[in-house]
Amino acid sequence: MGFFSKLFGGAKKTAEAGDANAQALKQFFKEKLPANYVNSPKYAISVTPGAPDYQARITLDMGSDGSDYTGFSQEDFANLAELESSYVFDEFIKDPPVTVTVIFDMDFGKQKIPVNRGLVLAK
Repeated sequence: MGFFSKLFGGAKKTAEAGDANAQALKQFFKEKLPANYVNSPKYAISVTPGAPDYQARITLDMGSDGSDYTGFSQEDFANLAELESSYVFDEFIKDPPVTVTVIFDMDFGKQKIPVNRGLVLAK
């Protein structure tokens, strides 16, 4: 297990930690995203370098504003994930320090909906 964790887990974290662009992206998202998302214990971000751009996978806690999703259907979750991720992407993700593809994991508690919002060009 140690061998595989170094190959697949440890190397990525080390590369991310030593990558100035990855760190700049993490800071960018922390500053730009709404505080209720960033301050949630569920907030998480993983930045992966790629060619020619970076990929950021960001977990957003949809209950961080006190919302209750009792009674929501799978379709309701999918629609709200699309709507909210579009709003956050369009309103807050402008002029990142490097070009990045943004994927949100919209966490509704019992449901987690991934939404690939796409590419944002660097300023």
